[in-house]
Amino acid sequence: MGFTCKAIIEQGQIRVHPLTFNTWVDTVWDTYVQAGTTFALAYDANGPCKLRLCGPGFLSTKPKLQHGDPIAAGTIVAYFATDGEDIPYGRPYCNLVYAT
Repeated sequence: MGFTCKAIIEQGQIRVHPLTFNTWVDTVWDTYVQAGTTFALAYDANGPCKLRLCGPGFLSTKPKLQHGDPIAAGTIVAYFATDGEDIPYGRPYCNLVYAT
């Protein structure tokens, strides 16, 4: 794994402001995970949201987010290591998956 990447919330991913950080999914940190793995939980005025990694990688470092912290566009929500061919080029490095 030759690349360290930042998963940043992109403009347009947040459906209702503010999005608020809830908790980390502790079991997936410091391990290699597949694309689509949920690594954190958040919520907005309409309900819960899962933060999922878009590509496979080693979830290495949690940013200093605590329960109740706001998440805005530009917020780094994870650091991960991955191989060059697994970087999700041209798209966000994480997805926000809202409950329906």
